[in-house]
Amino acid sequence: MAPWKRFGFPSFDYPKGNLGKEVMGGVEKIFSGKAPDSARGKCPLLRNEHMEDFCNINDSPARLTKMAVDGKQADLQRLINERRSRLFVCGAGGRTLLHYAAESGQLQMMDFLIQAGIQVDEKDDEGETALHLAVMKDKEKVVQALIALKADLYARNQKQETAMHMAARTNSVNALQCLLESMVDSVDIPGYYCETPLHLSCSFGYLDCVRLLMKHGASCLAGGKMGLSACHIAAGKAQPEVVMCILNESGIPREALLGKGDEENRTPLHWAVIKGDVNMVKLLIEHGSQVDAQTCDQSTPLHLACSQGLLDIVEQVHRSVGSGDFQNILGVVDAQGMTPLHRAVMFDHENVTRFLLLKGAPVDVQDNEGRTPLTLASTRSSFISTAVLLDHGADPTIQDNYGKNYLHYYITHGLPLDCAYMKASISKYAGLLNAKDKFGCTPLHYAAQNGFLQSSNSLVSFGATVNARNKGYQSPFHFAAKYGRFNTVKSLLDSCRGQNIINDSDAVGHTALHAAAENGHCDVVQLLMARGALTHKAFNGQTPLHLAAANNYREVCRLFVVHYTYLLDSIDRNGDTALHLAAANNASKVIEFLLTAGATLLLNNSKQSAIDVAIQNRHQEAATSMVLHDRWEEILTQLSPTYGWPVLGLIEHLPDVMLIALDRCIVRKADSHPLSREFYIEFRFNLLEPPGLENVAYANELNREALKALNVMVRHGRTDLLSHGVCSSYINNKWAHYGLPVYGLNLAVYSLFLALLTYLVISGVQSSLVPSLKIANYENIVAFSDENKTFNTQDPRISRWMPEKAGKVTGFKLSVMVLICIFTGLNMAKELIQLYHQRGQYFRDFANYMEWFLYISSTVFVLGGCQDFEEPVLFIGWRVRWQLGAFAIFIAWFNFMLYLQRFGLMGIYVVMFLGVLKTLARALLVFACLIVAFSLAFHVLLPLNLYPNDEDFFDRPNLVIDINQLRTAHGHVSHSLIRVISMLLGDFDTINNYINPMLDHTMPFPEVTYFFFLAFVVTVSILLMNLLIGLAVGDIEQVQRGATLRRLAMQVDLHTRLEAKLPKWFLQRAMVTVDRFYPNECCSKIFSRNVRSVRTPTFTVPLLIILS
Repeated sequence: MAPWKRFGFPSFDYPKGNLGKEVMGGVEKIFSGKAPDSARGKCPLLRNEHMEDFCNINDSPARLTKMAVDGKQADLQRLINERRSRLFVCGAGGRTLLHYAAESGQLQMMDFLIQAGIQVDEKDDEGETALHLAVMKDKEKVVQALIALKADLYARNQKQETAMHMAARTNSVNALQCLLESMVDSVDIPGYYCETPLHLSCSFGYLDCVRLLMKHGASCLAGGKMGLSACHIAAGKAQPEVVMCILNESGIPREALLGKGDEENRTPLHWAVIKGDVNMVKLLIEHGSQVDAQTCDQSTPLHLACSQGLLDIVEQVHRSVGSGDFQNILGVVDAQGMTPLHRAVMFDHENVTRFLLLKGAPVDVQDNEGRTPLTLASTRSSFISTAVLLDHGADPTIQDNYGKNYLHYYITHGLPLDCAYMKASISKYAGLLNAKDKFGCTPLHYAAQNGFLQSSNSLVSFGATVNARNKGYQSPFHFAAKYGRFNTVKSLLDSCRGQNIINDSDAVGHTALHAAAENGHCDVVQLLMARGALTHKAFNGQTPLHLAAANNYREVCRLFVVHYTYLLDSIDRNGDTALHLAAANNASKVIEFLLTAGATLLLNNSKQSAIDVAIQNRHQEAATSMVLHDRWEEILTQLSPTYGWPVLGLIEHLPDVMLIALDRCIVRKADSHPLSREFYIEFRFNLLEPPGLENVAYANELNREALKALNVMVRHGRTDLLSHGVCSSYINNKWAHYGLPVYGLNLAVYSLFLALLTYLVISGVQSSLVPSLKIANYENIVAFSDENKTFNTQDPRISRWMPEKAGKVTGFKLSVMVLICIFTGLNMAKELIQLYHQRGQYFRDFANYMEWFLYISSTVFVLGGCQDFEEPVLFIGWRVRWQLGAFAIFIAWFNFMLYLQRFGLMGIYVVMFLGVLKTLARALLVFACLIVAFSLAFHVLLPLNLYPNDEDFFDRPNLVIDINQLRTAHGHVSHSLIRVISMLLGDFDTINNYINPMLDHTMPFPEVTYFFFLAFVVTVSILLMNLLIGLAVGDIEQVQRGATLRRLAMQVDLHTRLEAKLPKWFLQRAMVTVDRFYPNECCSKIFSRNVRSVRTPTFTVPLLIILS
């Protein structure tokens, strides 16, 4: 029998079928427009996504759901028969027609819908099934019907609640009874936060549901969220009837129910106290709840009541347990060592505090930090509780772990001292006024520190010692000055001992004036100076000005300098002035003021100036302040052993500041119009080479080299400094005075050598190499070839073709050879001298190897040409000689190109070429494996062509069988390598080398060869070449950025080596300190002026190579 027939439902002859499968999973959220695409395609109703889009009233979800609610089965069946998609219409919240029928109790409608194809466990947007809704409305018969129809009793909504949870939440007793009969073993099924149905019923106070659940075995000890049991929840929600029901009807001992703790070991009594329900507290205590039960932090219910100020609960506990047990509970401490009285005074609950004291609470018990209730009340500013405790005899002299009594904390919060209970306490315990904590501070120290003037005056009037010292030997007067408490300082000075404490010093020799200056309290400093405070030095020799300067308090420094000018150059035990300390602490404002005030630029005990200190500490603001000051030249040219002079330190550590300094070295004529002929730009070089450097004892010997500033720029890669107009003009002057003559001589000599070598090679090709080749040809033919019609030794043309006997070397050619040998000999001697001086560094320069090969190959080539002498100088074969000649002439011209990189316009391209060449060499070194791989592969596949095993091939007309035609470009490994490199550059000759052999079937392995050929085209010809091009382009951009630095570095190196070899008297005569540039003058007028250099500051000077 069908399950619905047991309840008397009529059966319907509706076509069977699984409509859920038909629409691929059913229709979800149709009304919200979120139905599956497959369902929309099959159901015309679903094509519209909004109510206003419906054009047929019978398709309206509101009309269809109302029929389900009203039980109009016949009308709904007719509409569904007309259009089956109406069966799956959803109303508000994604509810199906079955949800509405179940909620309204329409059993026949439910039977029809289920038979029609609606899933019995279909969920709405909240995840609720029809069973959830039926339970919420307590529709007992509907619940029974759904259970009979195998509805999922364990289906959960979005809150993870089952139908049983919903029944417990909504007090649906009948529905709950039905569910419990079908879910016998799941009465404690967990839901949201592991809450069982019993927890929910207890929370809302549904007594009938609680009894029903307990009757069916629900556990009263099961823990939900935070381990709360049913009794915890009932007590926390103030449900006394539920608590009594659990205690009387659960069958569990009361001790177990009332003594069970949650995750923090809180009992139901703790939760009743947290709720603040006095009746629940009374009920629980009367039924055996332990009043002294402690949580994980050792808090009893009384601790919680006192913390919340719940006097009625405290009184109820007292009434319930009696005075004797109550006093015992008052002595229980928590994890912090606090009694209930501590908790009451912590939050200043006056009534609770008074009640506890009346009932005998221990008044002087100390917690884990040594605080009594009185001390704790003072700590928390519990003014009223403090008065109550003192009134009940609390001992004010007890100190905590920090040595402080209640008065220390009381003063810290600025509480009044003129009240009666404070006066009585202080008069009774006079020692409180000067009691010291573990730091040696009295209450007056803290009053002065916080600026509580009224408290300070009260303490002084009560007799507190004004000059009491802490462990740092600081008095309250020091504290007031240190923290800028002007009124307190004034009040202490006006006291009877004011003049006795004004110049007292602490453990390090600081007076109150030091303390005020160190912390920048200008008003306090003025007050102290007006009252006669002395500017004594501390034990380390520092004056108040030192401390103010170190902390960048400009106005304080101004006060000291105006009234005590001698402090400006006062030094401490390290030899530091105020200016040194300001530089060490990056106090830029003070530095500007001190320099303006006329501070002397002294060296400290470490032989450092103020700017040396700023550079050493990388303080850019301090250094910038000095460079921008009017005394910048005096500062930057001051000599010291640390860097030699400050410019070197700026270049190394603060290049941005050095750039500002160089900008200040450019002076424009102020009294002329910028377009006037008299207008000039003046470049000053005193920063780059100040006078007196030879007398400095350098800390770093590297600073002794010539052109120190420029070499430091090169060493640290300061391109922006090297290319600055001042540095460019400075190098221009060096070039104009001694660089150009040396370079011109060097270049002229090398050009002469190159011209002579070129002449010797070119003339020797026709006069020596070609005749040697002709003779070799003739000798080979005669030795290895028989005479025939094409060759006859007696042919007169041969005699005319053969060269005549070589004549003697002419005098001019001999002179050329001698000059070349002299040049190479001198340069090899120069290289040996360089090797001696540079030692290991010499072998790190590739140019040295190239020059040695040039000189040796040139010498051997020249000496090998002296074969016609009566006594030959050097016997060498003509083949070896001319191969060396080829290397010599190539390297000579390549080296000449390197000479050109010293010129500004041409040099950039030479530098770029060398940079790209290095990149290409590194790339090819990596990809050489790929080139070798293809070379070997082609050598294996194409060592020799193959005549095919094909009769048609040999029947071809004009076929010439020639073994030489079988040779390929890959026949030898070296030939294959050369061939692959040429293919890399695009020389494929694909038709002759690959296509024709494939068509003629003369290729030994056509398929594999074809594969490797395509692989080569893709990986090498396309990919690798594009990669190399990309590397080259990217490297050019990098080279362009670094070309200026490279050329300037070479130029600086040249001048450095040259100045090291020139006499000092010459350098002193050639030294220029000022260079003027007239931008509006014609060239003739410029040259007529008595100036050292007239080159523009942006001109890039050519680089030099000196002879040695």
